Amino acid sequence: MGPLDIPKAAIGLSLRVAKLPFDAAGMLLGSSQADVERERADALREAARAQSEIAQEERREEAQAARQRREQAAQREREKKDEAAKEEEARKRRAAAAEQRRKQAAEKAAAQREEVIEAKSKRDELEALEAEQAALNRREAALTAADEAERLEDATVRAKERRKGA
Repeated sequence: MGPLDIPKAAIGLSLRVAKLPFDAAGMLLGSSQADVERERADALREAARAQSEIAQEERREEAQAARQRREQAAQREREKKDEAAKEEEARKRRAAAAEQRRKQAAEKAAAQREEVIEAKSKRDELEALEAEQAALNRREAALTAADEAERLEDATVRAKERRKGA
C-alpha cells in the first residue's frame, strides 16, 4: 500500500458512512427491492472505482519504483564502466612504468658490461705494454751487456797489443 491508499480508502469508507443514514431511511420508508439493488450496485460501482484508482496508483508507484531501479542500475553500470576504465588506465600506466624500469635496468646492465669490457681491455693493454716494456728492458740489458762485452773484448785486445808492442 502506498501513501495515497489510506486517504482513498478513508474516502470510500466515509462515503459509505455518509450514505448509511439515507440507506436506513430508505429501508424504513419501505423502499423497493429495485432501489436497494440500485443502491447496492452504486456502492459496488463506487467500491470498484476506488479499488481501480488504488490499483492505478499502485501501478504508477510500481512503475516509478521500477524506473528508479533501472536508473540506479544504469548509474551503477556507468560507475562500474568508469571504474573499469580507470583501473585499465592505471594498469597500463603501471605496465608502462615497469617496461621503462626494465629498459633502464637493461641499459644500465649494458653500460656496466661495457665498462667491465673496457676496463678489462685497458688492463690487457696495460699488461701487454708492461710485457713489451719488460722485453725492451731485457733487450736493452742484453744489448748493454753485449756492448760491454764488446768493449771489454776490445779493451782486452788493446791491452794485449800494448803488451806485445811494449
